[in-house]
Parts: sequence; C-alpha cells; structure tokens
Amino acid sequence: QGRYFHRSSPHKTQMPLLLVPSVALLGLVLQPPSPAARSVRAPRAGRVLLGWGPDPVWSDQSVESISDAGEGLKAITIDAALDGFGKGGQYLQIREPGAEKAGIFAIASAPGASPLEFLIKEQPPSDWSPGTGWLTGASAGAALEMSQAMGSGFLKTDDALEGISTVLLFAVGSGISPIRSVIESGALDGKSVELFYGARTPAMMSYTDKFAAWEELGVSVTPVISQPEGTGWEGCTGYVQDVAREKGIADPKATALLLCGMKGMAVAIKEMAEEAGIPEERVLANF
Repeated sequence: QGRYFHRSSPHKTQMPLLLVPSVALLGLVLQPPSPAARSVRAPRAGRVLLGWGPDPVWSDQSVESISDAGEGLKAITIDAALDGFGKGGQYLQIREPGAEKAGIFAIASAPGASPLEFLIKEQPPSDWSPGTGWLTGASAGAALEMSQAMGSGFLKTDDALEGISTVLLFAVGSGISPIRSVIESGALDGKSVELFYGARTPAMMSYTDKFAAWEELGVSVTPVISQPEGTGWEGCTGYVQDVAREKGIADPKATALLLCGMKGMAVAIKEMAEEAGIPEERVLANF
C-alpha cells in the first residue's frame, strides 16, 4: 500500500497502488512462441512477471473493431471469451504475435458483456514497454495474443462495501476504463455514487456518450477539465481531487473511494480521505 510504479526501476518492490489502464505499463520478458505453438499456450518456466500476477496463458485473438475515443485514445474491441473475468477493474496482458514484451491493459467493459472493450492510450515504445502503437494503429482483423483476466478488481472481497452508503469514483484520462467497468458491472447498485472524471481538455475526455446512461444507473457524473483555456468549457475546472474536496464528504464513516489515475492524483485523494476521516483501507484501487 502506498507504493507506486517507477518507470526507471521496474522491480517487484515497486508494485503500484493503482493500475494506469491504457498504457503498456510493463515490458514483460517472455519467450517468443515456437512456430508450432498451439492457440492456448501453457506457461513456460523462466518468465519474469515482476509481481503482476499468475503466468499468462496466451490465446490467439484478433481486433474486432477500433475507433477514436478521444485525443490520443482508441476504443478497441475483441470478441473473445475471457476466463476469470468477474469484477470491474480487472486487467489482462496483450502482445503482438511472437513479441517478447506484453502490455497490461484494464478491461473497460463489464463482466459478462460482449465483446470485450478496451480504452488504449497511444504510447511510444521504451526499454521497459512495447508501447501501444502496434495496437492503436491496427485495423479490424489484426492478430494479437491475449492472456486470461488478472487481478481482483476494485472490490477484492465480497464485503468490501459493507456498511458503505456512498461511493466516490475518481478517474483521470484513460483511468476511466476500469471505472467504467465497475459502474456497468452492477456492483455499486443501491449506493449513492458520484464520479469525478478529469482530463486536460474536453477533446481528451472519453465516454462522454455514456454519461447519460451512467446517470440512469444512479451515478452522478462530474467532468473536470484542467486546461480549459480556449476550449469553451463551462463546467468544473482544475483537478478532480480539488473539486471533490470543495464539495465535501457528508458522511465519511459510510464513504468509500475508488480511483484510477496518475500518482499525483492518487496521493492527493489519499490525503483528502485522511483529512475527512476515511480510513486508508476504504481507498480502493484496482491493483
């Protein structure tokens, strides 16, 4: 708890508190498959997983559709059954066929929904990551290899929201992806839910076409723009944690926070929760 991934030092001791969903977070050193590899591959020894979960079991899949989802973001669907996917906030690994490195991506669609949906940020390759250009620049039908679902999502136990009447959701940029999954999963039904969703500009905000449907599910949506100059934006401005702090938390003892975004946001939200009297164990991330 409280430790974050540092790009220049991808060691197990640097496991993150949260998963930044649409960036290939970690270049995993994997053996390339043999030409005779079957569509579902058994885990091989010698893989370096660095604390990200179980050995991936790869299956051959393809991109069903790809479309723009905001500036620098792509909405990608994969029509495939997914073992182990039961909670909003889970993720999986995707790699180019035959590649040694895989990216880790949060699942945007709800458990049981078809096809699988992802919100992928365009990211250049680096020493520790394959980048996402091969995927965000792909066309429908492009081949890929996909693992099983991983992680425990935001609500890691069945009683995670026991005694909770209010849930505040925080997302920045592509961090809305796993938040969308938990909203649409039904896991928050019966709670008073408010989403604070931030982006630099309105053009960089995804899923605006889903806000009305989320409101119908009982989620109050507060979009926040941090760089509104010249955009004509008339809504909330600044940072999600500041907007939430200004609104205040009516009943801290019955409130839980779910978050996915950058480190600065996460730190600020934990500080806000502490100031309000919300214990750290009720500040929930998807990793």
